[in-house]
Amino acid sequence: MKHIIRVIAHWGLLIHIYVSMAGFTLVLLFAITGLTLNHQDFGWGEPQVATSTLKIPEALTEHPDASSIEGHLRQELHLKSPMTDYHEDSDQIEATFAVPGARTVVKIDRAQRMAEVESTTRGMLGKLDDLHKGFDSGRTWYWIIDFAAVLLTISSLTGMITLLSLRARRRSGFVVGLLGVVMVVTIYVVWVPHY
Repeated sequence: MKHIIRVIAHWGLLIHIYVSMAGFTLVLLFAITGLTLNHQDFGWGEPQVATSTLKIPEALTEHPDASSIEGHLRQELHLKSPMTDYHEDSDQIEATFAVPGARTVVKIDRAQRMAEVESTTRGMLGKLDDLHKGFDSGRTWYWIIDFAAVLLTISSLTGMITLLSLRARRRSGFVVGLLGVVMVVTIYVVWVPHY
């Protein structure tokens, strides 16, 4: 029985070390951007907004289709990002092009054949904050966020296995862990507004 416990503890420690190191960059990214998201008042990601107008060909306003409008706007505005949103009604067409940290919204007045263009960029910190939230970051990054969550879960669980194998630190480790749980629950119950 002791041999089985030693084997489990050994593999728990190895998995904990290597999974933690594999996820180190992602954990650091999410930790730093968690702080910057929580403290927007630092002013490091202040948006820079630019506006302009653009003449739209009659053919695009008379018989609009999303792909033609996307192609025209990307060419005229020199946009590399894909169109992420498109709305059309009898008076107006609205197209949005977005990537982490930047967004361009184009509102086309169909009668006037003129577009108002508003481009917003939030710099490197805005880009990192959007990556933290998975905002306009694509399908691959969506899976990276899930992968980071799985790595953190495995790292946490194997950390507990490692703690169980450390007889001298076991009691104090679980006391500190329990205090952490009590502290988080208390903060939530006492200070977080409830509906």
